[in-house]
Amino acid sequence: MSDDFEKKLRQHLHSEAEETREFPRRLRGRIRDGIAPRSRARMAPQLALAGALVLVAVAVLAFRNPAIITVVTTSIHGIIQPSPSPTPQPFLCQDQSGGPSGQTTQLTGIRPASHASDGYDRVVFDFSGGIPSWDLIRQESATFVRDASGQPVTLDGTAGIKLVFRDADAASGVPADSKPALTSVREIAQIGNFERVLTYGIGISSSQCVRVLQLSGPSRLVVDVATTASASTTAAPTPLPTTPAATDLGPFTCQDRSGGTSGSPAMQLTDVRVAHQTGFDRIVFEFAPPAGAAPRVPAYTLSRQASAHFVKDPSGQAVTMRGSDGLRVVFQQATGVGTYSKSRDLIVNLPVVQEVEQLGDFEAVLSWGAGLSRPSCIRTLELSNPTRLVIDVQTP
Repeated sequence: MSDDFEKKLRQHLHSEAEETREFPRRLRGRIRDGIAPRSRARMAPQLALAGALVLVAVAVLAFRNPAIITVVTTSIHGIIQPSPSPTPQPFLCQDQSGGPSGQTTQLTGIRPASHASDGYDRVVFDFSGGIPSWDLIRQESATFVRDASGQPVTLDGTAGIKLVFRDADAASGVPADSKPALTSVREIAQIGNFERVLTYGIGISSSQCVRVLQLSGPSRLVVDVATTASASTTAAPTPLPTTPAATDLGPFTCQDRSGGTSGSPAMQLTDVRVAHQTGFDRIVFEFAPPAGAAPRVPAYTLSRQASAHFVKDPSGQAVTMRGSDGLRVVFQQATGVGTYSKSRDLIVNLPVVQEVEQLGDFEAVLSWGAGLSRPSCIRTLELSNPTRLVIDVQTP
């Protein structure tokens, strides 16, 4: 018998004896004596005797007032009957978001742990004051960009998860970097705490699906990262068949992507074009090198997300584009200052791509977002003459 169960049973028997005034006074005294705390060796028989006395008294009183049976047995059932276990949530191979907007809170702790026997590693983010608005973004590399400096940081692992909390900051004592070195979760680092936008990167051993739980008492966001493919339930859209005319362009994929070439000086954005073609919507970013430099597509990360909500860099200002889903592309060592003069907010309303907008151009980190009408798989092409990154978004 556990201490918690024993305590609850003792309290319940005492309450029934006191509140059921139809019990004779002498019998109530016997019950109170039976449930008084004693040594472990004597506790079980004493509680058994007290419980038997209550049942005998209830049986006698039932002849006087049958309603007593319903009241007493219902409350005892509530103690003995265990609470149903929550239904397990599926693992999803896509970006996720949640939490209420405008919830101001503070991160008080980060707790990683292995649940290898259940097929996942767990990271718990503890909050005081409720769970804030959050976005979880999966990516195919463990390299992240610090907010607001734009400096790249590479964590342990081959893939990554980015968590963005809004209207939140970290309490003193919360580690800025930890290396639990678990099966999937390798490293956790703070990569931004700017204007109440708190950002963490999680380096993971491979691109795995995740499960997110929002729990209360205390408030905490739980991120479970699958350690085996069998623990994952892929919820990303299935790539549609590629049209024969486009077979030479490569397949579409439902994963985040990265590519380009690192280096300096910063490449100069000269044009952004959006158009629909058979089977996909196309976004083109065209670049030119500064005088004396070799042309290249700057290093980039392309992240899919399950909302059209974005955060501007470096202000942290929230912006919502048209659509229900989104893409975010971040270029390193690139800028459009002085070279890009067209609109920085393109309303296009194509079959999937609804809007394309610049999100940041700060310290040679250039970022753009796209609002999409639905989750969609993507394809990237790095082309030359002129230098450009092409992002094809698959359409139905």
